[in-house]
Amino acid sequence: MIKFSVIVPVYNIEKYISICIESILNQNLDSYELILVNDGSTDSPGSICDKYALSNENISVIHKENGGLSDARNKGMAKANGEYIIFIDSDDYIEPETLEKFNQKLSDSDNPDVMITMMKEVYEDSKTKYLDSKMPVELITNGNKEDVVNWMFRHSKSLWPAPRYVVKRSIIEKNNLCFAVGYLHEDVDWTCKLFLCANTFTAIDFYWYNYRIGRQGAITNHKKPKRTLDVIDLVSSNIKDNRYNYIDAKLRDVIFQRLVRTLFASLSDYKFYDVEDSKKVIKALKNNKNIFKYTTEFRHKIFIYVSKVCGFNVSFSLMNIFHKV
Repeated sequence: MIKFSVIVPVYNIEKYISICIESILNQNLDSYELILVNDGSTDSPGSICDKYALSNENISVIHKENGGLSDARNKGMAKANGEYIIFIDSDDYIEPETLEKFNQKLSDSDNPDVMITMMKEVYEDSKTKYLDSKMPVELITNGNKEDVVNWMFRHSKSLWPAPRYVVKRSIIEKNNLCFAVGYLHEDVDWTCKLFLCANTFTAIDFYWYNYRIGRQGAITNHKKPKRTLDVIDLVSSNIKDNRYNYIDAKLRDVIFQRLVRTLFASLSDYKFYDVEDSKKVIKALKNNKNIFKYTTEFRHKIFIYVSKVCGFNVSFSLMNIFHKV
């Protein structure tokens, strides 16, 4: 069996796509397939992918109409044959010997459901940032699900990105896991479901992933009300999902509490929205107010109290004045 299926969604990223592909091809391990999903690009990445596929039997290309990152990843997973799935974004790149190190760690850990990895943020105009440098690798490698969930959802500063997790394909198929199509911040939903369904974990102390920050045109650079609305919807849908009733109640609460903290972080963009968009956000909060029972931080509890007494407009005004969410 192929060990790794590496899935790379591609959309209008001509400047970086070759760097990404070359970093994957520059590996010492041959037991992998690279699935490039051309998500309806309007520039040349589609033809670039085809050229690489012609000269490398490990590469296959899917051409599809534009459907967004989630849809592209889902299409890649449907085609995957590897024992483990790895996600890489097409404007990022990975370190040499990544797959070899991954293979060794998974083998040493009896091939768990999920391997948690380390990522770097690479800035064009500043130093590289090493994320979660204090992650307790030994605890995660040798601990149980409770230990892993508690540390990741309570302490991780980089919990959500899908590329951080190397996932056994059988877990994905058994639980019908997929990315929520049509959403921004789709990784929030994916990562929660991953920890819900997985039972065995390991971790590797190797910064393999170079995540470009500040690229012109990157979707994370824009302050869109849809981002906040999508987070509200995804947080609410997870909290309402009955499948969480089958895990330990304390673990469920830890996951939900982190979801609510992520929601409050998204609300910090509120000051950039116009009147109509602000109304949509407030309406969504009112329609999903049950999620606030999982609020843990004091400043967020103040926000909720003020919103009940004076309304959300006043809460947002105070939030912008007194603290950053």
